[in-house]
Amino acid sequence: MDSFVKRLVTVLVALVLLIYVGFQAYQIINTTIEVETVNSYKVYDTVDVEGITIRNETVISQKVDGYIFYTTADGGRVAKDGTIAQIYPTENDALMQQQLDLLDREIADLKAINDQGTSNRANLSSINKQLNETWLSLIRASQESSYTQLQDIQTRLLSLLNKQQITIGKVDDFTDQLAALNQERESLAGSFTSSTAQISSPVAGYFVSRADGYESVLTVDHVLDLSPEEIENAMNAAPAIPENSVGKVVGDYEWYMACVVPVEQAAEMKQGAQLTLRLPFVTNQTIPVEVMATNRNKEGQVAVIFKCANMSQELSSIRREQVQIQIKEYSGLRVPDSALQFNDQQETGVYVRVGNALTFKKVKVLYHSENDRYSICEITDEDGYLQLYDSIVVGGKNLYDGKIIR
Repeated sequence: MDSFVKRLVTVLVALVLLIYVGFQAYQIINTTIEVETVNSYKVYDTVDVEGITIRNETVISQKVDGYIFYTTADGGRVAKDGTIAQIYPTENDALMQQQLDLLDREIADLKAINDQGTSNRANLSSINKQLNETWLSLIRASQESSYTQLQDIQTRLLSLLNKQQITIGKVDDFTDQLAALNQERESLAGSFTSSTAQISSPVAGYFVSRADGYESVLTVDHVLDLSPEEIENAMNAAPAIPENSVGKVVGDYEWYMACVVPVEQAAEMKQGAQLTLRLPFVTNQTIPVEVMATNRNKEGQVAVIFKCANMSQELSSIRREQVQIQIKEYSGLRVPDSALQFNDQQETGVYVRVGNALTFKKVKVLYHSENDRYSICEITDEDGYLQLYDSIVVGGKNLYDGKIIR
């Protein structure tokens, strides 16, 4: 019996040793890792609020008998007494006039290209460069929330393609095309009724084709004195649209955005601070602003008034919008949480693949995103720290400095 027990214990010990040796061998042989290239990244601390815009606005009122065809786009510049719209008996008459205007533009453009001929071959590189830029503009415009620029970009692209064709000699001239376009114009010109009246702007500024009633509720005269209660009351108001209004003119390129922010989030929004805003449902572009006033009430709310000097077709007509206030910018190296490790000195860093070995490099964490599970680390030239385009280990086991990998 004793001999059997001894043999059983010997077998069990041998089995444990075999398993241990096998596991260690597996750990040494299994050196597969997953790496990722480090890139630079930029992120912001943001405050999400609702904002309301305040501008110097003049409502245009005119009783109209017929169909209004606006000749000035939203956000477009208009001079005092300048025409902003034509009145036609019917919508079809207005559409025919629009088509006629496009034909006139195409004829004039094609005639200018035809007169140039192939004499300006030296400009071929310039034409090709403009073509590439216009293609990129077309792609960007198609990704915007508004497609109002597409028509102009399409016309410009067609013009450049025609210039390219005649410059490289692929076509001799556009005489036949011009004749066809002129014939189409003559046929179209007599098929509709011309405008019966026009609408002019009483002041110079940026035109907007729709009034919303806030023009008299919110004015720039006392914008810097607005309280949180006044801003919230304005947001909850339902002002009546002025009777017979056909649009309005924003008198200045500068306008204001008013927001109500909790006091704990408004600490970085001091008067004079230069910040940026994002309007995610309006444009992909960031908007530089200056904090003009911060008016706090007893309930711990702060009315923050921003001034902006940017104007565009999209920005000209906004009123109540969701706003992201970008408080602080963090710029550096983007490192996934899965790559962060500690060395023997409890220093934070990552393992970097250098050739067929691993090297531990330290990092200085500037910002950490809990939701997206990554950190922004400082870009530094100090020895032993992570560098741009390093290959960092984001997946692997039994990592250590100097480990040989496959």
